[in-house]
Amino acid sequence: MKLENQVCNLELAKKLKEVGVKQESAFYWTRFKDTLKLYLWDIREWPNEKVHPAIASAFTTAELGEMLPDHKYTDRERGKWYCFIGGHCSVNAETEADCRAKMLVYLLENNLMKKA
Repeated sequence: MKLENQVCNLELAKKLKEVGVKQESAFYWTRFKDTLKLYLWDIREWPNEKVHPAIASAFTTAELGEMLPDHKYTDRERGKWYCFIGGHCSVNAETEADCRAKMLVYLLENNLMKKA
């Protein structure tokens, strides 16, 4: 499976940053010679932060799962991922990471949980 399918996409990564999620993850979206890339690095140790600054954390499915409330449920049906919270709130996306990222954004924007 491609790494890009195991982390939230750039748009959702930026949105998570915008709503105040701490930018601490195993992967980061960054720009390298006019191309967006995913890198595995510790932001405190990245030697080229000034040349290739991190745009936003590219949270993995597992990292997003840790940030979401315990009573979450994710499932895949007919090629789409669905995330449910408390049986009444649901979102869907093409990948599990994007689905979980969408749910986290929804919960934070609607003040249904504390910042992650």
